[in-house]
Amino acid sequence: MNEIIHLLNEYGYIILFLSLMLELIIVPIPNEALMSYVGVLCFHGKMNIVLSIISAGLGGIVGVTISYWLGYKLGTPFFRKFGHFIHMGPEKIEKMSKWYEKYGKVLLLVSFFIPGIRHFASIISGIIKLPYRSFAIFSYIGVFLWIGTFIWLGQAMGPKWDIYQVEIKKWLVLGSILLGFIVLAFFVVKTNKEIIKESLLLIFESGFKRFKSFMKLKLIILTCFIFFVTFFILMVGLIQDTISNEFNKFNSIFKTIVFNLFNQNWHVSMNFIYSLSTWKALLAVSLATILVILINNKNKWLELLFFIASLAGIVILSVGIPWIFNFMLGSNVSKNFPNEKSMLILTVLGYFIIMLIRHNKAYLLNIVMFFCFILVVLLFSISSVYLHHLLPSDIAAGFVFSSVWLSGIIFSLELFRFVSLLKENIREEKLLKKQVE
Repeated sequence: MNEIIHLLNEYGYIILFLSLMLELIIVPIPNEALMSYVGVLCFHGKMNIVLSIISAGLGGIVGVTISYWLGYKLGTPFFRKFGHFIHMGPEKIEKMSKWYEKYGKVLLLVSFFIPGIRHFASIISGIIKLPYRSFAIFSYIGVFLWIGTFIWLGQAMGPKWDIYQVEIKKWLVLGSILLGFIVLAFFVVKTNKEIIKESLLLIFESGFKRFKSFMKLKLIILTCFIFFVTFFILMVGLIQDTISNEFNKFNSIFKTIVFNLFNQNWHVSMNFIYSLSTWKALLAVSLATILVILINNKNKWLELLFFIASLAGIVILSVGIPWIFNFMLGSNVSKNFPNEKSMLILTVLGYFIIMLIRHNKAYLLNIVMFFCFILVVLLFSISSVYLHHLLPSDIAAGFVFSSVWLSGIIFSLELFRFVSLLKENIREEKLLKKQVE
């Protein structure tokens, strides 16, 4: 970095152009720090901000264009064979390709703000044959937004940039991720606007005009919504308390109780309980869930679809949420906040228990299964502390975060089930009218 700054001081705009071009052809250069430094130089009048943005922007455009055509011409076979040398193995290409096929244009706008993504965005666009005109419009705008932001921030902060740059970068990355989710949600809603509108009208009509119809299902939906809101509020409070270090006493008391109650003779039992969080055990529970759904045979495709969504979502969240907290808060939170395994086990086992209870009319058995689920969750918490000395607050956070996700999934599932029943009911009423006529 010092060498690049030295060259920048000597040759100015040419080095700025080249560094941006090279980074976006997958050459690891810390250009955010470099652009911020250029902003500081602009503040002192040693460089011109307009010329800086133009030269950096042109370098970035050349870089992303070369990357695009490399991906376009070399294609998937080349990167499958040699991509691992530049951290672009088959798995990474496949994951990113699926996203870019659906949302490539939108992601191009924000991808430059996210380290590790901007380096591959243009190549992936070329590999999936995104039309060059679309690529150029969105990527070139994204390049200038990224460059303009950091150079302007460097100029605005002046000499104080060194003090605040780490925090600013963190919030820019988080803001980019949130903006990406908002834009994606907007496009999903826009694409399915008519279906959403029709479904909301059906729910409104059934809720107010036909209040007593499907009463059991309405109560289930209301219960799921209450659980979702409750867990969400609990999650927000838990985050605040964690940042404020208010769980120290709780962690100390819980650990003391565990190690006083369970001596070394419990080691085998604790290993068995903790093994429920292994991928083999989770896969076994997942297969059992699929079997239960198929045996119940009530909206099975809908339940299977939401089960797959719950699994995919919790795998992403169990990795993504701890990364965000550690990236944003660093040493202020534990590296295991929230605990990944507790998120996975609660979601997988929770969905399984819900599918068992959902269509079972033996209420006493349902109560027994629910309390067994609570017992397994509690024993897993104890085994995590006993074997790996994990913080009880991290484990509890994992359970709360996954409860928000699971309750949201089940709430959505029951809403979709409700809408499909309403549509089926309307079709039956129309058929009856035709037969009467």
